[in-house]
Amino acid sequence: MKKLLASLLLTGLALPALAGPTLSLGSGSAVKYVQYAADFELNTGLANDYLEGGLLFRYVGSGDNAGCGYAGVDCVDPGGSYSAAFTGNYLATSGSNAYLSIKATDRDLTAIEFAADTGFDTRVYGYWQTWRDSVMTGSGNFDLGAAGIGGVIGLSDAAGFDEVRYFTFSSNGKSAGFSAPALDSVRGFAVPEPGTAALLGLGLFGLCVAGRPRQRG
Repeated sequence: MKKLLASLLLTGLALPALAGPTLSLGSGSAVKYVQYAADFELNTGLANDYLEGGLLFRYVGSGDNAGCGYAGVDCVDPGGSYSAAFTGNYLATSGSNAYLSIKATDRDLTAIEFAADTGFDTRVYGYWQTWRDSVMTGSGNFDLGAAGIGGVIGLSDAAGFDEVRYFTFSSNGKSAGFSAPALDSVRGFAVPEPGTAALLGLGLFGLCVAGRPRQRG
């Protein structure tokens, strides 16, 4: 019990010091326990501002790949033009500085993963941003290798974020220009606010003290 209390208290006190988004690769690299999930299978009408699994999705771009790229009805074979990690419907767009937005609807996320690919036929040169309360909290580039193979990327930040924006470009290191992002199989996780974790630890500590047998005088 003492170890559990210490862990909870340290978690509540230490979370602010861990602020800053980090990128990871592979399924399970960021999200250990799934609280939010979306696969776009029901969005056959190509709706924008699409809500699924507690997450809000929007494409910001001029193209929806002839009705196929934005959660279309399996218009391409997975592993062909898009990632082998994609199944059925997916999310994609293209255009000048086009991006895909994933927003949390009820509370800040601390981790997210999604299968990532691009509409370009070369490599998956990705660029991501995390946002909280309309302020960008982090950004970065990555290279997932050959298009049509793709993979899963994860983003985590103990301080939390309420939006992720995902872009892809024709070369590595870019953060602006013509973009053609595509994603699928989104998974998210959120943990209690640091203050909540600390209060929980103090509450458990109180219960522990109250339940301790009293010494007789």
